Amino acid sequence: MQNVPFWLDYDYEPRPALDGQIEADVCVIGAGVSGLSCARELALRGADVALLEARTVASGASGRNGGFLLAGGAPFHLDAIERWGHEPARRLYARTVEVQPEVAELGGEFVRTIGSLRLAASEEEAAHVRRHVEALRADGFAGELVERESLEPVLQGIGYAGCLVDHDAALQPARWIRRLAEHAESAGARIYENTRGEPGKPVRARHTVIAGDAASAALVPAVKSRRLHMVATAPLRERVVSNLIYARYGFEYFQQTVDGRIALGGFSDLDGPLSYTGAEEGNPEVWARLERYVHEDLGLAEAEITHRWVGIVGFSDDQRPFAGQVEEGLYALGGYSGHGNLIGFIAGRAVAELIATGASSDLGVLAL
Repeated sequence: MQNVPFWLDYDYEPRPALDGQIEADVCVIGAGVSGLSCARELALRGADVALLEARTVASGASGRNGGFLLAGGAPFHLDAIERWGHEPARRLYARTVEVQPEVAELGGEFVRTIGSLRLAASEEEAAHVRRHVEALRADGFAGELVERESLEPVLQGIGYAGCLVDHDAALQPARWIRRLAEHAESAGARIYENTRGEPGKPVRARHTVIAGDAASAALVPAVKSRRLHMVATAPLRERVVSNLIYARYGFEYFQQTVDGRIALGGFSDLDGPLSYTGAEEGNPEVWARLERYVHEDLGLAEAEITHRWVGIVGFSDDQRPFAGQVEEGLYALGGYSGHGNLIGFIAGRAVAELIATGASSDLGVLAL
């Protein structure tokens, strides 16, 4: 077993580190989805952009997550309506649906539009799933109710009903982010790996963007760092799930990769208060429960666990993402609450538009 992310377990040649000090219009710190989206958009608008990454592109949460490209925010649509109000929730969901095809096109073969299935793990949750479907359809969004008898066999032992959203997509997140880095460079951005940055060092710039999901906690009090656990299996002999699976109110989530592996995350509630940390160290109890979930709950007794890892993400108090200016010339993005693959892309571009033009319509769907 390897304590490294499966998504990052392949040969990769990093870009050179920055040697000395340089000047740029904008310095972006963090080569995850939001930082790369921001850098690409700024470069497309003609800005001189330098992006610094302390490790390698996709080494943080962007290369360690479940690989879900889901529409909407962290709360389910009906919960977002109750928490944020109908119009803010509807606008955020609509914007994510609109941007999904663009992200899929940029990701190429590393994005598969296979749909997501939000899976109820109890009769009580099944009632919530039915209301979820109704809320999506009432606002004109895709959502299909799947009853228990229509679930795939491996899901019938853990699921009572599901909400299928057919336009959601699966990612190989590390390779998709590294593809996005290539797009940013093609637009003109300069990327330096293994280079730590802070406002004014080692890049002198009028604008600095802190684009690490959890790193935004240092600037935005409503955001807290949290670890999420994942495991991956060896390739299975057969395909057992067709969609992304988002089970038990989203506490468990998994997909079957192109080569047949199960990549599974979850049980942050079991980790409890210990999960609020910035250290990339796992809880053995959570990893053991994830293994039991594969072998017992899913009934895949012969599946060999080959990888296990954690990712550090930013959770906001009300699960609403943040993007904006925190002081003159300094911007922060984060608090995606485990849903950064799509919202981070939108947030990064919104901050780029703010810097370039003084405004962005997308900032209206993000937290103030």
